Amino acid sequence: MANQFLIKDTMVDMRGLSACEILALQSGCCAGVELLGYYEKGDTPTPIIYSLSTTLLADNGGSIVETGGIKLEHQFIEHVNALYFGVSVSLTDNAARLAVFFDYLKENKALEGILPIGTIAYSQTLNFVFEGAKLRGQGKGTILKFTGSADKAFEIDAFKGGTETTQFINNITISDIVFSGNANTTITLYLRGIARSKFSNVWVGDGKNSSDGYGWYLASVQLTQFLGCGCSKYLTPMTSVPYAGIFIGLGQRGSITAGNSTNNTFYQNYFEGLGIGVLMSQADENTFIGGSAEANSVYGIVVGKDCKVNTFIGVGLEANPVDVSDSSSYSTYTNCYFGNILRIGSTAKQISVVGAMIGRIEIQDGARYIEIKNSVYNRFKNGAKGIVDLGERTSFVNVEDFDSEKFIKQNIEIDGTVASDSYKVKEKNDILTPINSINPIGGFSPIIVKEAAPFWPTLGVALGVDRTGNFNDTNSISSFRIYSKSNTLDELYFTKKLFGTGAITDWSPLRRLIHDNNLATTTVKGIVSQSAVVANVVASNSAKSVLNDAADLATSVALVNDLKSKYNQAVDLINELKAQVNTKLQSDRASGQQAS
Repeated sequence: MANQFLIKDTMVDMRGLSACEILALQSGCCAGVELLGYYEKGDTPTPIIYSLSTTLLADNGGSIVETGGIKLEHQFIEHVNALYFGVSVSLTDNAARLAVFFDYLKENKALEGILPIGTIAYSQTLNFVFEGAKLRGQGKGTILKFTGSADKAFEIDAFKGGTETTQFINNITISDIVFSGNANTTITLYLRGIARSKFSNVWVGDGKNSSDGYGWYLASVQLTQFLGCGCSKYLTPMTSVPYAGIFIGLGQRGSITAGNSTNNTFYQNYFEGLGIGVLMSQADENTFIGGSAEANSVYGIVVGKDCKVNTFIGVGLEANPVDVSDSSSYSTYTNCYFGNILRIGSTAKQISVVGAMIGRIEIQDGARYIEIKNSVYNRFKNGAKGIVDLGERTSFVNVEDFDSEKFIKQNIEIDGTVASDSYKVKEKNDILTPINSINPIGGFSPIIVKEAAPFWPTLGVALGVDRTGNFNDTNSISSFRIYSKSNTLDELYFTKKLFGTGAITDWSPLRRLIHDNNLATTTVKGIVSQSAVVANVVASNSAKSVLNDAADLATSVALVNDLKSKYNQAVDLINELKAQVNTKLQSDRASGQQAS
């Protein structure tokens, strides 16, 4: 009957069509070939139909098969299972078949590739990368198992073989697969030069268990989501555990670097039972939400000095000798728990830990502006305890000692026009070095002056005050210093910045304020008592003479007598003025306003 299908059990059977069967296909007597399996009947998800084709594409052993001078083709729609391309859990090496399958997906970008359940062994490193690539397994039961000796097991590498101008590749979607290497695999899953992609329920299995062994390796990966992924010996059984679960860093593009791995989101990722859970080398603005890095033999999370603005929210960290070692800038930890040690490295700057449960806090010498807020330490019975703070301007706000139920009183925030910075005292060798306030409103900070100088106190203690918060700016002229001196109890010194050139002469000469009135001198001001009240002068004013000039003896005598009267009045006034002046001087000396 015309338009019937030839039925074949396996690919070998279809390749062995007889001349009559080929003629039936060519004449239209048979509409095509229905294939029931690849290696054996029923080993593919469902039978598929191959039709006679005039395609110029070569035989790929999957969608196109050439036999007896004809080509048969099946056109897959929406998705295609690797089983139709001869990939099989029964084969000892699927490298060639997987490579063909991936090429087909690259040529037909709209299709989603499906991998079967089971362990799919392969011996050669594979690179699966193109714009819009989609590959899905069947969950943790789908294991791509590398059996070769190369350093890398599986690559998603946009820059491989490229140049300095090779572009990032976007919109790759990988889900429900375990990528597994072996004890010699340096990198099990290598990602480079991809962006705006999505990994869901993707896990890494076996890898090299030494310091150069990595499960995941992200090199210049950007704007990508990792949902429910990880590397955990508790969730994906391993025979050789990778040393580091995930490395996040920098990638090469030709002869140049392609930028840090940035703006990636890791949601409910788990890196457990390894040497290091998460190792971040050159990584900026990545966000970890939930998940954990636990039970690792060295570190839970390591954030290197070249990383910036990474965020961890609700991440669980425990059963690691050191839960976090962070030497970066501007990291934020919110509502995380650190069952053992939270360590802030010597190069760290402006790291914020808020709402945390912590065992032990270690802030190394050189760390700056670290904030621990609304948190509790000494929280875990069996973990490390205590605080070691060698950092500069560390801020503890509402931080409780779980054991004593007391709060650290190292930092006070004032709600007003002037707000303080940390109360930690700074040692300063000169008047020029800025106080380094982080408060934009302004603030104050205690200072210890270590060395002598032309006009500031030797070994003094000072209070630096600034009304604008520009303590970092040498050109700020809103700074004041109030000093005390180590060898006296009664002197204060005051100076103000007048100019902004950065020189010593920018500052006014020291003004000394003396509290003890016995120490007030003619060259210093004193904080002294008010002098006693001195009464007003009460002597009457003398009247002017109204006599005419002398003309004879009688008028001359009258003028002499009038002059005598005026003289006597003047003497009385001078004597009273002298008494009043002396009384005033004595009062000023008694109050300390004048030297004795």
